[in-house]
Amino acid sequence: MNAPVATLYFISVGVFALGSFQAAVTARSSAYGKACWAFSALCLFFALFQLACGAQYSATSLQAALSAHKWVNFFSVLLIPLIWYLVACLELKPSSFRASYVVGALSSIVLLDNYLSPFGFRFVQIYPDALTVLPWGEQIWVLSGEPSLAFRITRLLALGLIIYTMFFSFKITRLGEKSTSRLIRLALSLLLVAGVLASLSDSGVLKIPYLGGFSFLILAFSFSALVGKDVSNRRIEELELYSELQHEIEGRKIANQRIEHVLNNDVLTGLPNRAGALIGLQAMLELNRTNQSKLGVFIFDVDQLSIINGTRGYKAGDQLLVEVSQRIKDSVRDSDLIARLGSGRFVVGATGLKTERCVTLVYEKVSGALASPFYIEDSLLSITSNTGVAVFPDNLGADEDILAAAELALHDAKSCGTGKLRFFHPSLKENIQQRIDFESALKEALDKKQFFLCYQPQVLASNGKTVCLEALIRWQHPVYGLVMPDRFIQLAETMGIIANIGAWVIDQACEQLAHWRSMGFAELRVAINLSAQQLLVSDLEETVSASLQRYQLSGSDIELEITESVLMQDPERSIERLGALRQLGVRLSIDDFGTGYSSLAYLRVLPVQAFKLDRGFVWDMGKGGKGWEICATAIGLAQNLGLEVVAEGVETEEQCQQLQRLGCHLLQGYLFAKPLTVDAVPRFLELSLHESAALFTSDSESAPILNLL
Repeated sequence: MNAPVATLYFISVGVFALGSFQAAVTARSSAYGKACWAFSALCLFFALFQLACGAQYSATSLQAALSAHKWVNFFSVLLIPLIWYLVACLELKPSSFRASYVVGALSSIVLLDNYLSPFGFRFVQIYPDALTVLPWGEQIWVLSGEPSLAFRITRLLALGLIIYTMFFSFKITRLGEKSTSRLIRLALSLLLVAGVLASLSDSGVLKIPYLGGFSFLILAFSFSALVGKDVSNRRIEELELYSELQHEIEGRKIANQRIEHVLNNDVLTGLPNRAGALIGLQAMLELNRTNQSKLGVFIFDVDQLSIINGTRGYKAGDQLLVEVSQRIKDSVRDSDLIARLGSGRFVVGATGLKTERCVTLVYEKVSGALASPFYIEDSLLSITSNTGVAVFPDNLGADEDILAAAELALHDAKSCGTGKLRFFHPSLKENIQQRIDFESALKEALDKKQFFLCYQPQVLASNGKTVCLEALIRWQHPVYGLVMPDRFIQLAETMGIIANIGAWVIDQACEQLAHWRSMGFAELRVAINLSAQQLLVSDLEETVSASLQRYQLSGSDIELEITESVLMQDPERSIERLGALRQLGVRLSIDDFGTGYSSLAYLRVLPVQAFKLDRGFVWDMGKGGKGWEICATAIGLAQNLGLEVVAEGVETEEQCQQLQRLGCHLLQGYLFAKPLTVDAVPRFLELSLHESAALFTSDSESAPILNLL
């Protein structure tokens, strides 16, 4: 071998190409998809870098070496923003991504300089002793010269990036084994050493080739091992399945049975998949035709699966699906069909049903089994499910038709919120296009500025002073007219657009509060409702913080209201997110208190300052029911815990006076004002300074009601 050094560079090109291909394949099944694609690109550019280095060192003339060297420069500059982007994909911080884009822009300037400069961006001039003879007689072109300013800046940037990546490697130690983490730090250390040696070589102090690519080989191996853990369990399952098939296949009949099982069953739960469900439904339909009985087809869709996947990870989501499938199995008969259609959708086919009541009983058994919390990764998680039902022979007679009918009913249920049950009826086919049009209009409503806010006052029970305004969203559509939130909020959550709508509400409410402050209403705050997706998934803290800074407000100027049912979906995660919001100084309150099931157990640890009594309890006061006792108990509990109580739905003076005697802090309802438009709020605040005093001090039964629209 006449040129072992150049040969090593060319061999490493193939190794990097294989690494790039492996990372691209892994990206398709890994939760770190972006990171894998970035690493694949990084390996590809390192391969091209090594190829250019090999071409330089094996060049036949100085001019050829210089031409190859400019390509070495080109690929080495491209590696810097790619490494930065890879770190950003692992760190998942918006600031890291923005930094990578800035570095990419700077790198493009350096690349332009590399193209225009006769010696590339590294050198102002080249030293004449470029041809170097190695101890074993090999001659290679090692260029050195007077470094340019662009090269000095780029080298400092590269060294800084390696040091930053070194520190970041300590943060991701938990993602892999200790041996893998040590390899990563070793590889980064070697890259740092290689960078220093390259600087000495460029300045002419040493005459050695660039070694950074070989150091990165260790990092490539470490990263592959780290990301490989993300898909190892699934690959092990597939290998075990194929291994069993290889050992157990004894003939064509057994082989066909195994293949049919794989095609018609869900790998995660072991249940039949959609294809298997259609086969089972076809047999059930024939049996029910013969027996002249009803076949009920139920599709249960877990509402919170996407939230759990986003907050707890897909491993927790998979564990939940396995437990859901087991509970469904335990709640139905052995003769019933159970299958998983995909994602969080499960189908149950119940045969031999004589009456409609039998259909309802099947639903009650399954929904009751899913109502209890699930113990997932040391946490209790509560879920709800929407359900669509179709019945044979009432709803068509083919397997595909009856399954499609149940899916239409499920779509109808999901459009109405969470935890809903809907039966198929022929009009659904006629209404489905209208519903699709409604969803399309809702998707465009924010961009078309069709949303607006109304505000309902909250007054002090002691003197009637307005201290807070609750922001209530409305949708004004040119065709549908004024659409109230109960028609579109749950649908927006199902469509995954509620986070954007919620961010708009926060920004608009803060802007309006700042305007009212400038008008002289200094002691005023706004209350804003949060959805489950906003609290558990979206970057809520950044949204709130940005709006507060934009309009020069403090955290205590706004109050975020979270319904009790949202808190109970994932209590531990809720406590964590509420704690982060509380650090911003934001007031927090529990909305519709008393309508959930488990909030009292968490009330002492939730970082909230108030809770709102559900309007149903307020309405029951004075009607002979238990509303008065419930309100008295809740208010007493709040006083013991140092929390404020807001009673909503106050409509009569009797309710107002009873709540005052119980020691309720704040009151809200039509007795004081309906939701006000933005223009009506200042007039209300001015008038309420006088009229509210009459309402709270008058002994007359005809005290004034503030109701400005």
